[in-house]
Amino acid sequence: MIEYDDIIKDSPFIVNHLISLSKTHDFYINKFIKAETEILPSQYYMLLFLYYEMGETQSDIAKACLMDRSGISRAFKDFEEKGLITREVDENNKRAYKINLTKKGIETAEFIIQKEKEWDEMICEEFDISHDELLKILSKVSLKSLEFNREHF
Repeated sequence: MIEYDDIIKDSPFIVNHLISLSKTHDFYINKFIKAETEILPSQYYMLLFLYYEMGETQSDIAKACLMDRSGISRAFKDFEEKGLITREVDENNKRAYKINLTKKGIETAEFIIQKEKEWDEMICEEFDISHDELLKILSKVSLKSLEFNREHF
């Protein structure tokens, strides 16, 4: 019987490796999100985006997270109820809100970031290239993919 490991080892397609990484990463990180935080796995990327880009508007966050504005709005209502964020009216656009993490939100994001670092260290421990070199390669591939889609679709 063929094992999933064999499929990955023999795959000639980048996407198969990326899917495998994504799925195994999600399994790992979701275990901690569900057990140790008040957020949902689907809200994970929004929280980390806010950690690195506090003060952005909901519209900008929706674009950056590739989500619709209504999904962001629902998530932020949940974040606000749990004491993870504050919203304040944007002085330049009275219909928009700037979003900031509270102390609790920052602590939640930092917990997840620590788990991300542990994941990275674990999967990269036997590589012949540094973590930074691997990130540069993956960044180039990701940016090339975005560029291709923008030019052709």
